[in-house]
Amino acid sequence: MNKNMTKSLVVLAAIIAFFYVAVWKWGMSRVYVGPDEILVITSKFGADNPDPDTHRVVADGIKGVWKDVRGEGRHFFSPIEYSVDTRSEVVEIEDGQVGLVESLSGDPLPQGEFIVHPGKDQKGIHEDVLTPGKWRLNPFAFKVTPIPATVIRPGFMGVVTRQTGEFPAEGQLAENGQRGVQKNVLQPGIYYLNPRVDKVEEIWVGYNEITLEGVTFPSKDGFTIQLDISVVWGLLPKDLPGIINRFGNAQAVIDKIIRPQLESICRIEGSKYGAKEFIEGTSRELFQKTFTEQLVHETKTRNIDVLLGLVRDIHVPFELREPIQKAKIAAEEQLTKEEQRKTQVIQNELEELKAGVEKGVREVAAETEQKVANVKAEGARTVATIGGDREVAIAEIRKKVAEIEAQRERILGKADAEVTELIQKAEADRFQKMVQAMGDPEAYANYIFATKLPEDLKIHLRYAGPGTFWTDLPPGARVLEDAAARKILEKDQRDQKR
Repeated sequence: MNKNMTKSLVVLAAIIAFFYVAVWKWGMSRVYVGPDEILVITSKFGADNPDPDTHRVVADGIKGVWKDVRGEGRHFFSPIEYSVDTRSEVVEIEDGQVGLVESLSGDPLPQGEFIVHPGKDQKGIHEDVLTPGKWRLNPFAFKVTPIPATVIRPGFMGVVTRQTGEFPAEGQLAENGQRGVQKNVLQPGIYYLNPRVDKVEEIWVGYNEITLEGVTFPSKDGFTIQLDISVVWGLLPKDLPGIINRFGNAQAVIDKIIRPQLESICRIEGSKYGAKEFIEGTSRELFQKTFTEQLVHETKTRNIDVLLGLVRDIHVPFELREPIQKAKIAAEEQLTKEEQRKTQVIQNELEELKAGVEKGVREVAAETEQKVANVKAEGARTVATIGGDREVAIAEIRKKVAEIEAQRERILGKADAEVTELIQKAEADRFQKMVQAMGDPEAYANYIFATKLPEDLKIHLRYAGPGTFWTDLPPGARVLEDAAARKILEKDQRDQKR
């Protein structure tokens, strides 16, 4: 093979590859699936469908509509081998709903079965349901029906009865997966259950009141007695499955247990009393007590909780009730008159007591006024006596104060004389010591004279030789110079201290 032929083959291969990818694969085989869409694929080649009547869809590799679908995105299928159909068939289950799935393809269900269990390729209703959300299911293979989810309201419980599965042991409640009334109840909330599989009965829990009218029975003396009875009763959560399994529903409890027990107890206990006794209070109370105790006991053995059985009204035949009522009314009227007479006597006694009280009040008021006047007079006398004693005491105090003042003046005068004498004596001692310090009285006199001179006065003595006027100065002139110099020195010392 020469070089030109090789080059030609390479070019041809490139052209074929480009044609396959760009034209065939991307242009003719490409399928785009948008959001919320699914792609249903039909294979034109492959093994034949062995049972096209029951199997509408097939697995990959078999000719026909594929069971599996493709979601959004880009897919590549040869138009020669496959037929594709883009459908907006995404199944959406909203909040508060479940999707009931029915398989349109598969083997028939066995005899007696009505539910397709997980993992089975059978035609019929699937046991599992779709919860809220979006689901990609093949519309050729499945039909989806949205239905409301199971809601248990507050104050209620859900008793579940499963329609499929093995039966439990005789007399036992069903465990999970077994057929029958389930042992466990549902608490309040939302449950995504298949109603074809799990039948849920919502039953109130706690206590409720019912009134049964027209409960009749014969009395001991043959009269027909009719009662209106209210019963406060309830069901506990732990007892619900057993009660539903036994009686069916809550209304059946009333119809099959409570009312028959009421009628039975009334017939048995009511026949022990005469019709007249039902009108009298004591007998009615005794019947009420016995009736409640027996009703509570009988229902408790059946897991029904009765708090109270109240006889609201007793209807006695009119022909018997009328004379009894008239006699009762007459007796009550007589009692009323007797009570009114007693009341009048008591009222009269009360009036007498009130009159006595008013008289006593007036007497006490008069005595009180007299005592108040006496107390005021005695108080005035006491005040006058106290006033005289006070004046005498004041005069006595003033006399003592005067004496103290005179004594004080004498003491102060003597003290002032002694102070003056001490001051003068101190001055004399100081003068004597100053003279002694100066040497003689004349020197002290010169000192005093110098202290009186102006502070800025200066005296200077100059020696001019013998035979001059200055040499004939008296001796005291020298002392005068010394005093002037001392004066100047003292001034300089004061200025320094400042």
